[in-house]
Amino acid sequence: MKYCYITLLSLLAVTACAQVNPRLAKTIDSLYQEDQAVQLKLKAMSERNAPKDSLKLQDSLKKQTYVRGIQAAKAIYNQYGYPTAQMVGADAAHHFFVLIQHADSDPKFQVTMLPVLDEQSKKGNITRKDYAYLYDRVQRNTGGKQLYGTQPSYDKTGNLFDANNKIIFPADLADPQHVDDRRKEVGLEPLEKYYEAILQMLGRPRKIS
Repeated sequence: MKYCYITLLSLLAVTACAQVNPRLAKTIDSLYQEDQAVQLKLKAMSERNAPKDSLKLQDSLKKQTYVRGIQAAKAIYNQYGYPTAQMVGADAAHHFFVLIQHADSDPKFQVTMLPVLDEQSKKGNITRKDYAYLYDRVQRNTGGKQLYGTQPSYDKTGNLFDANNKIIFPADLADPQHVDDRRKEVGLEPLEKYYEAILQMLGRPRKIS
């Protein structure tokens, strides 16, 4: 019984260390859920060929939701600093990153946050993957060169592989031959697997001849 009691205390201590601000975590998770819900609804409407007016309205709602996410993310960062896994838990820390990743209407904010993610990821406070995704997003939004290929470029048919079933490397990808080496360094799967997963999610899986 004593051992069980000590174990329970240890678990509670670990939980406390992993999420010292549950209220902030809940706020971030709520913002993330709104972000995802509006995006998924637009995807579902597109898949069932909803009227163009409806799609336009939903896209506008998505953009408005993203803007609210940007404003909330700025307010959170200004008050608490970057919400790390130690502060809000790993899930909420990643969810906060997603709000930044979707801040395309405010590229200056993304640029400002990039070195913050770089520093925090090197300290192990957030994943290095999140930094890699934001790095590529910033490069695409500012005319730079991607390093990890996380922002794909589709052909005219909406594919990520050409007629010969070869990867269509984005034009803004630096040194494509070594992209998988760089992806491995930050914990990302090979680009081919990543592109296959994207197509699978979009409902048009890769056709392997």
